[in-house]
Amino acid sequence: MNYSELIKDKKVAIVGPAQYMFSSRMGEEIDNHDVVVRLNRGIELTKEFFVDLGKKTDILYSCLIEKAANAGKLNARELKEEYKVKYICTPTESTFEGIATQTKFHYLINKKTVKEINKTIPIRIIDHNFHNNLAKKIQCRPNTGFISIYDILRYHPQRLSIYGFSFYLDGFYPGCKKGINSEQGLSEEQFGQNCLDSKRHIQKNMWLFAKNTLLNNKQVVLDPVLKEILELEVFNKELYDEKKK
Repeated sequence: MNYSELIKDKKVAIVGPAQYMFSSRMGEEIDNHDVVVRLNRGIELTKEFFVDLGKKTDILYSCLIEKAANAGKLNARELKEEYKVKYICTPTESTFEGIATQTKFHYLINKKTVKEINKTIPIRIIDHNFHNNLAKKIQCRPNTGFISIYDILRYHPQRLSIYGFSFYLDGFYPGCKKGINSEQGLSEEQFGQNCLDSKRHIQKNMWLFAKNTLLNNKQVVLDPVLKEILELEVFNKELYDEKKK
């Protein structure tokens, strides 16, 4: 099965790692979709937190960089036999601004690991022309979760349901960045704040583009919190925190 066949006319759920998914009990709803998509280390959370996040993973969008801050440790057997991943998609290597000259793996990816995974799970690099076009629209480098939404939509799912995206306004689901303290000397909360403040992946720009393209998109279903986030008048953490009270 090629990638298009996996997505076209299917009911697809994509699950981000936002903290607000904690105690959401949305797991069963997520798993009831034809296809479930997860991001980077979000797949690890399904072992313990399936009541909130579900168990199923058909597609993994991963940067494939084996650091706690990124994709975590990757194991070909675990991905195939335990998680039962059918397809892996990864962003192309690009500049700080998100511009790529060709479609290729990021230079920090372990080629030996990729080769081992690719024996049983197809790995697809998102083409650089699509990546560049999106980067120019948001005037920054899109992160893995953001680009995955628009990459999936171009393969015409019947419906795309989006869960667990906050543009880092409320940080990560607990445990999503386990090991970040020993790697960077940061707590998960501190790392989440750094992601919010990133000059490379400018969250305000991605939020504004999503607001303009997803809110009234009949092909897209937003979880209630994400809908509220995209309905904010301005991208502001204090405003978001105030609305949560």
